[in-house]
Amino acid sequence: MSIQDQQAFLSNIHPFQVLTSQQMEICIKHMDIAYYPKDSVLINPEKIPNYFFIIIKGTVYEYSVENIVVMDYHHQDSFDSNSLIYGKCANTFKVYEDLICYELEKNTFLKLIEENQQFKDYFLKDLVNRIQTLKHKEYTSELSSFMIAKVEDTLIHDACIIDENTKLIDAIQQSMEYKTSSIIVKKRNGEYGIITDSLLKIKVLLEGRDLTIPVKDIAIFPLLTVHNDDYLFEALTILIKKNIKRIGVTNSKGEMIGILEQIDVLSHFANHTYVVDSKIKKAKNIEDLKSASKDLLNIIKSLHAKGVKVNHISNLIGQLNTKVYQKLYSLVLPQELRKDACFIVMGSEGRNEQIIKTDQDNALLVKDNVDVEQYRPYMLEITTHLIDFGYPPCEGNIMVSNPFWCKTVSEYKRETARWIEAPDMQNYMDLAIFFDSFAVAGDKELLINLKDDLFNKLHDKDVFMAYFAKATLTFDTPNTVTNIMTKSHNIDIKKAAVFPIVQGIRSLALKEKIRETTTVKRIKILEDRKILEKSKAAELLEAFDVVNTLRLKSQLEDIQDGKKINNEIDTHTLGKIERDLLKDSFKIINEFKKFITFTFRIDKIS
Repeated sequence: MSIQDQQAFLSNIHPFQVLTSQQMEICIKHMDIAYYPKDSVLINPEKIPNYFFIIIKGTVYEYSVENIVVMDYHHQDSFDSNSLIYGKCANTFKVYEDLICYELEKNTFLKLIEENQQFKDYFLKDLVNRIQTLKHKEYTSELSSFMIAKVEDTLIHDACIIDENTKLIDAIQQSMEYKTSSIIVKKRNGEYGIITDSLLKIKVLLEGRDLTIPVKDIAIFPLLTVHNDDYLFEALTILIKKNIKRIGVTNSKGEMIGILEQIDVLSHFANHTYVVDSKIKKAKNIEDLKSASKDLLNIIKSLHAKGVKVNHISNLIGQLNTKVYQKLYSLVLPQELRKDACFIVMGSEGRNEQIIKTDQDNALLVKDNVDVEQYRPYMLEITTHLIDFGYPPCEGNIMVSNPFWCKTVSEYKRETARWIEAPDMQNYMDLAIFFDSFAVAGDKELLINLKDDLFNKLHDKDVFMAYFAKATLTFDTPNTVTNIMTKSHNIDIKKAAVFPIVQGIRSLALKEKIRETTTVKRIKILEDRKILEKSKAAELLEAFDVVNTLRLKSQLEDIQDGKKINNEIDTHTLGKIERDLLKDSFKIINEFKKFITFTFRIDKIS
């Protein structure tokens, strides 16, 4: 192989492409090609190598002390930096398929680490930073303003801030000098409020108020705000969720520094989101709403193609889906029935984690002493419309059209008691799905009351919680990608990776009586409560993002190819970096399973 070929080969391997030309020359000069037959032991506790290995062809397995395969290495993979840096190795590296590789001299490798900080960071950073580095490398070509833009990167209008006791006429005069249509009102306690042109029309002109009143009499408190260092996409999600046209911007000290206008966010992103949001709001009939809901897939495709993180996409799509449900509820149910019930979504929809429409998980809570039967025809109609909108029916019939999921609060309380007192796998899963419920329409206090009752019932139920948490271990998570690739090209990423994180975190959240439903926010709350160490929480967040990104990518490819959507990913289509990301994520998930086993003492139950 020529020097040019060697350089081309190394330039495709992270992090060798960060080396300077001179460093690359040194690297190649001190690197030879070697061959090892199957079953050759390259590294073990008694055999620390003098080389850093880079595979050209073949496969190497890394075995733990218990002789379990913990990692596999093949074309373009490299190992073992830790042995060279720390001079020791607890595991054994053994050739599984005849190996042809480059061997980079130890002293040269260590010298490159000292001379090049980026090269050094890759090998010495923790697993979270390694994943973030790989993700940055994988998606750099896709990064856009969607992915990296901060609030401070777009136009922030100067804020006209006035004291709460200022006369309205003086405040209007000051806003004209600022050339703004918004007046920011500041209370003495530091809280901010807002007066807009539309508020002036309603509260002053139509009500005939005098212009000498203090601004605090008509201002709306509190003014929603974002931090200037927040991602702009997060501001967009708030604007969508709250149906507002502007939001305040604060600095690190909590001081108001300006106003972010909806129109400016729109011009920055120039996407279809607000059009869909507007269509949902203005829908006057079922057909209008159906047309609006059909546009959600185009938004998902656009955001994914532009490198938006899965968590941001799910938040945004979740808000739009919620609005579809709310509008449908108001279009189908007579007004007199709406106030006595609560329409909820559950499972992945309740967690705000269903991006592609894969199924429905919804239910209706009805006030006690209200006739449930009068709701049933309308619930059947809602299910029918949702199917027509493209929300597939739930295979387990967990839908509001099923009488089991449409009953009074007292009936649900008896049901949750049965789930806990006579548990079986179906009851565990029903409880898990219900615990993730989120109120989207109607009287939300009904769900709050029901969850309070559930938390009370679970007090001191350690054995039940152990069995509930045991579901985290239901599906195997491979130690390496090769473990699956040798059997099949496909991995069910939901079973192998998504579900263990979701169920494990859900179990911890139920134990801690956490009301938040989204997995990401639950992880952050558990970190705040010291249930999860900061490093473990960070690892789980990164792994959750990786596996969901791969899942979404595969599902979008299924749609494009006209295939039925599923949760399988074809490992043979993964690039090297994606495969590395998946390997690291599997490692994090398997460690998390051990943590759940220890925390709930699962090994003590049958």
